[in-house]
Amino acid sequence: MGEYVSLKIGAYDYLSCKNSFGDLLLFFTEDDLIIDVEMLDGEEYKTYCFSTTVEKAKKCLDCLGHTLSRARAGFECDKADKIEFAQYENETSYEIELRKHFTFENWLTAARKFAWLLSNDKYDEEAYNYPLIEKERTQNQTISERIVLESLPFGEDFFGLNYSNIDVWSIFRAILDAFDPETQIKLDYSNLFYGGWCNEIPEPEDYSVPQTIILTEGKYDAEVISSSIKILYPYMAKFYSFINFSDYKVQGSTNFLTHYFKVFIASGIQNRVIALYDNDSAGLSELVDLEKMVLPNNFRVMHLPDLELANDYPTLGPSGKENMNINGKACSIELFLGQDVLSDNGEFTPIQWKGFIEKVQSYQGEIMRKGYVQEKFREKLTKTLHDDIINESQWIEMKKLLTAIFSVFED
Repeated sequence: MGEYVSLKIGAYDYLSCKNSFGDLLLFFTEDDLIIDVEMLDGEEYKTYCFSTTVEKAKKCLDCLGHTLSRARAGFECDKADKIEFAQYENETSYEIELRKHFTFENWLTAARKFAWLLSNDKYDEEAYNYPLIEKERTQNQTISERIVLESLPFGEDFFGLNYSNIDVWSIFRAILDAFDPETQIKLDYSNLFYGGWCNEIPEPEDYSVPQTIILTEGKYDAEVISSSIKILYPYMAKFYSFINFSDYKVQGSTNFLTHYFKVFIASGIQNRVIALYDNDSAGLSELVDLEKMVLPNNFRVMHLPDLELANDYPTLGPSGKENMNINGKACSIELFLGQDVLSDNGEFTPIQWKGFIEKVQSYQGEIMRKGYVQEKFREKLTKTLHDDIINESQWIEMKKLLTAIFSVFED
């Protein structure tokens, strides 16, 4: 007969797979595995369960493109199909109701309402569904509620939407906003293991996901971002990969980044790819040309985000020291390493102005004592890993950068 494994929030199983994990380990890692021992008929019985939070799951789904905007697009396709079917069945009043009141926002409200009820074991199947099965549509239920409800007893659709029009992960992502960020999502695979359908500890390939490739201007940028993800958001690390500059002697620079990005586009690579430029004159100069290109849906171009810190930052030029806004002129990865790294004796390490970039009509700046600043960050990484304590105030800028990276495919 086989065994099922399911993603569960509270009392309700949302997504299930038979005789394997399928893709249900999408947002889990080996760190999420909890093995407990229970007593059953006087004998010890091990249980195997993955657990994560709604907040973490949402971040993972968003970075893979399973976003609210994607759910909205799929909804519109599904709505068109429902209207067409209503026309075919000559249900004129139902068609009018669909066109007028079955909106994405109304569906979302209904789906989240019943998801919350299901998970909190407050859903009465008989009270909600039997009148609908008999097509006795009640006036106190919206059309969105009726469509969601009619799908729940049968599982033919997922919360009223058809799988062929919208991927199930985007629907699930939309529903997750019904819950508190710290609500647990669980996957108990004890029966799957005891039924002989999986190993006691899942294999690495069971967790595998299509990785997003982040192209940076150089080796240090890749090192910083990769290390920071592992420290601040370890559950997100499996979603990203970087060019290995060292082992294969790959050259790095702003121009090379543009070259690699165009090569990846030309190769037709199916992975998601992000080209990440510095927020400086050289980086924005490259973006001027790239922004004219029509990019495939799996490619994105971005620059390091603006920083409040950079609005009034010390610089050194021909006229001496001057505090000014360096966003878009001299913000490299070093500006994101933390104010503790950038500071010496209470003063920020200055930016030194260099050449003039004609295309953006701006001077290019570079942080002074770059090697020293970079080494300070490596020491900070080592200390953080050793102490296993994250001082939030030292990671404000880095968190802003990583949040921008995680959300780049949300549009």
